[in-house]
Amino acid sequence: MVKMYQRKIVLLGDPGVGKTSLVRRYIFDTFQKDYMTTLGVNFYVRTFEYPDVHVKLLIWDIAGQKSRRQIGLRYLQGASGALLTYDLTNPKTFANLPGWYEDLCKANKDSVPIVLVGTKLDLAQRHNTPLAFDMRFLGDTPLSKANVIFTSAKTDTNVDAAFNLIVQEIISGLLPLPDLSPRIHKEKSAKILFFVKKDDAWSQVAVNHIEKVGKKFALEVETIDAEKDPTIAKAYGVTALPTILIGGRQLVGIIQIAHLENILQQMLEKTERASTT
Repeated sequence: MVKMYQRKIVLLGDPGVGKTSLVRRYIFDTFQKDYMTTLGVNFYVRTFEYPDVHVKLLIWDIAGQKSRRQIGLRYLQGASGALLTYDLTNPKTFANLPGWYEDLCKANKDSVPIVLVGTKLDLAQRHNTPLAFDMRFLGDTPLSKANVIFTSAKTDTNVDAAFNLIVQEIISGLLPLPDLSPRIHKEKSAKILFFVKKDDAWSQVAVNHIEKVGKKFALEVETIDAEKDPTIAKAYGVTALPTILIGGRQLVGIIQIAHLENILQQMLEKTERASTT
């Protein structure tokens, strides 16, 4: 009988270090130069199939803005592993890693396996920039003993390896002899275009609802500031905010967005019926 496990990993780090680029390269094998800053949290799913054991990995890409860090503590609860990310060209983002680790410890009673992930290796190499890595900032903490890996989402350098490091930490307690080469089942996740207005209260309510629904479904959320990018909103026919576009449907305002979970469930059931016919 195949045993099923569900485990959560979180991506932490300052705004702009490339967390979303990293996870999108890992899940979708794509790279986009510019992303909107993550609002709250984005969710991704990948399942690893070992002999007699399946592990569903829930990946939480958590916003890095200081204003959301206290709110973000609840997102860190129940983490089985964490990737602490920083920009290899920006020493300040490395110096801030202990703060992110402190948040992780506050949210979890037990110790959480971690991997330190330097991002934007291609940029550092192109400009011949010394790589940001100063052990003095880590002190005598588990950070100083953690695995460290340098990555580039743009050139797809060490991205899979970074996630594999934390996956092996997680599954080591589930399998007697961990298989280093599991079969990866790529799950379809629902893509949402989320049009918001900066500092709009209703947009924030919608963000919180998406976060709640995202705990049940694999959601890829692309957030678009309609004031900053009005041409994109116009191209999609968005006339009111907040608005969600999903599966060819447009959900306008918080009342319609409240039905997001039902719509996702309908889409899932439709997909399952199509796969069995």
